[in-house]
Amino acid sequence: MHAAAPALPLSQFTALATDNPLRAREHLSRLFRPHRIVLGERHGSIDFRHNRADLGPMSVNTLRYGGEVTIQAPTPADSYLVKITLRGTSEVSQGHDTYRTEASTVCVLNPTRNLVDHMSADFDMLVVQLDGPALRLALTENFGITARQPLEFLPTTHRLDGAIGGFSRLVRAICDDLDSGTSSFARTQIRAPLARTLMSLVLTDLPHSYSARLPRADEPLAPRYIRAVEDYIDAHLTDPIGLDDLLAVAGGSARTLQTGFIRHHGTTPMRFLRDRRLDHARAEILRQPGARVTDIAIACGFSHLGRFARQYRVRFGEPPSHTRR
Repeated sequence: MHAAAPALPLSQFTALATDNPLRAREHLSRLFRPHRIVLGERHGSIDFRHNRADLGPMSVNTLRYGGEVTIQAPTPADSYLVKITLRGTSEVSQGHDTYRTEASTVCVLNPTRNLVDHMSADFDMLVVQLDGPALRLALTENFGITARQPLEFLPTTHRLDGAIGGFSRLVRAICDDLDSGTSSFARTQIRAPLARTLMSLVLTDLPHSYSARLPRADEPLAPRYIRAVEDYIDAHLTDPIGLDDLLAVAGGSARTLQTGFIRHHGTTPMRFLRDRRLDHARAEILRQPGARVTDIAIACGFSHLGRFARQYRVRFGEPPSHTRR
């Protein structure tokens, strides 16, 4: 005889409880992203439960399928799902990356990649859904960074300790407070600042494609001319760019620009440009598994392919050909 499953957080915010896989799929496809549910061979049924609290540009969700399932979501969406595993295990595949989650771990499901998520029969999760435009706006308003290229989080799992543990504890505190029945978190005046705080924690504590540009905790935001050059680089990654172009955007001397970049990024403007192009090339290699590395390198602004391969290996610890495996 199996022990009863523990109650899910947000028990007073039931969005759907059903044993019908079709109803569960239609319900979550509308809220998260279109997908299919494939039942496991040993579990031909589900006991689905979804609790949800909407808090402006984000929502806090707890989910249980009550059976072994695989979620297949090939269609992109524009919301990020921060998935905290409460119980059980899952295997997540996004693009060419596959990783395992277990209790007390967190991962971010990127909206830009196909998703396959295989969950054990006892799997419970807490999911913070963040609106894509709102998260990118937070990146700009809180850190002075404009996302010209896709904002993508590192496709891996993280233990809920250290700084990341703070995010988890805050989310759990929100759930506990909402369950109390006397919470102020659901008030309209509280939702926006609460969402901004959680988005800032996600952007600060979980590695993503713009993490290298975030200021350190003891460092002020980069000056406006530095941010203007960063935005110009991101908007023209595939165009021929020289130092004169960057100076025209910055509106100052070469010495000031060089000193500013070294102070805030630890590198020169042109090396910063090179690294951003390498990051973009890696993202394209992962996104286009059928494309030739040579074509991607040229499209990303690298005319010397041997130099590209060497620089790529130094930055990522592997040759481009290994990235797509």
